[in-house]
Amino acid sequence: MQLEDLLKDRREAAIADFSRAITLDEDYVWARYQRGQVLRELGRHAEALEDFARAAAADPEDAAVQAELGETLRLLRRFDEAIAAFGRAIALRPGYAWALGSRGQALRSLRRYEEAIADFDAALASSPGLAWVLAERGEAKRGLGRLDDAVIDYTRAIEADPEYVWALGHRAIVLREQGRYGEAVADLTRALAIEPAAWLFAERGEARRLMDQHDAAIADLSRAIESNPTYAWALGSRGAAFRAVGDSEAALADFSRALELDPQYAWAAMQRGVLQRAAGRHDEALADFSRVIELEPTHSGAYAERGEIHRLRRSFDEAVADFSRAIELRPDYAWALGSRGQVFRSLGRYQEAVADLSRAMELRPDLSWVAAERGESYRLLKRYDEAIADFNQALDLNPRDAWTLARRGAAYQALQVFEEAYIDLTRAVEIDPNNAWAWAQRGSLFRQM
Repeated sequence: MQLEDLLKDRREAAIADFSRAITLDEDYVWARYQRGQVLRELGRHAEALEDFARAAAADPEDAAVQAELGETLRLLRRFDEAIAAFGRAIALRPGYAWALGSRGQALRSLRRYEEAIADFDAALASSPGLAWVLAERGEAKRGLGRLDDAVIDYTRAIEADPEYVWALGHRAIVLREQGRYGEAVADLTRALAIEPAAWLFAERGEARRLMDQHDAAIADLSRAIESNPTYAWALGSRGAAFRAVGDSEAALADFSRALELDPQYAWAAMQRGVLQRAAGRHDEALADFSRVIELEPTHSGAYAERGEIHRLRRSFDEAVADFSRAIELRPDYAWALGSRGQVFRSLGRYQEAVADLSRAMELRPDLSWVAAERGESYRLLKRYDEAIADFNQALDLNPRDAWTLARRGAAYQALQVFEEAYIDLTRAVEIDPNNAWAWAQRGSLFRQM
């Protein structure tokens, strides 16, 4: 074999030589250890596992072999077995920083964040300044919701290794979760200058989407999808950007493709359901929201959205059940409270409607429709002065709401304030000439006058 060939593919050459050594001595621990490392580096994890398992059986007191066995098991997502192997390595060599850090990774993957952080702390006590351990500890802290602490660890990792792309990208994710979108974009742009990876384009696209930079977001997310056409998360995010710019068909296509690739993608199902509801495709929306609830039984938004479909279909008992579950899960959910109030009004349960709508108004005094709905409940209870006060509040927020104008007109009519009633009802039919209720109400006004 020529030297040039050796340089061209050193790993394959190494495997060939280690294999020859193992053929001559099957229990040659060092050769199996070395070949296992090369195989793992090549992504041939099952073959690497066989070598490390044979080496560990031949020499169970070798801490490095146990650690490599653990790492290979971790890469195969056999986390419990990996943790056991790392534990043996650490018992043989206390303070073994690489084994501690790697066990921490396995624990983090199992969401055992406190135990993971304890291992990362021990690794850093043994070998301060390990950038990858700092970054992994940051990710574990993120899992616990300790976002400020996570940023500190990622920053220390980046200071230790300024071109650490993974740390830059994950610090950006935390910054995005904190609403610090500009800083997130800056980190991702820096990371992309080092490595133009699909996930980095996708993350920058998502940050830009949240900044309402929709065209730039679509461009970034499209780059990610071009690099990885099966990237479901990027497709879902691009779908949301398309929806924001009014391209409903493109949004629907992206959400549907994301769900084909990942049927467990609850967020995409939720987004598609909202899109379907807005388009009046209630059967499809109902199926999407029900799917979200199957995947995430405590998803309050999905219950509320499904309740709204039931309300629109006049399936009021089902609507009340879904809105009630949403409110149980999120007691300060103003939209669900207001919507349940609408259902109670439709059922003639006006006092319950007023109670729900009053609570919704406390939480969100900026929602004109909630004030209007409470006003209508008061009108139906013949509490006309309170009704007019609520209608006034709603119209201050939304002066061209024909529905509210018509209802205020009816309240004035009930009080025999005919001039104000005529003005409101006339304005209502001018804004919405298809408002049959307003036309009929003005007709009854003319008769009464």
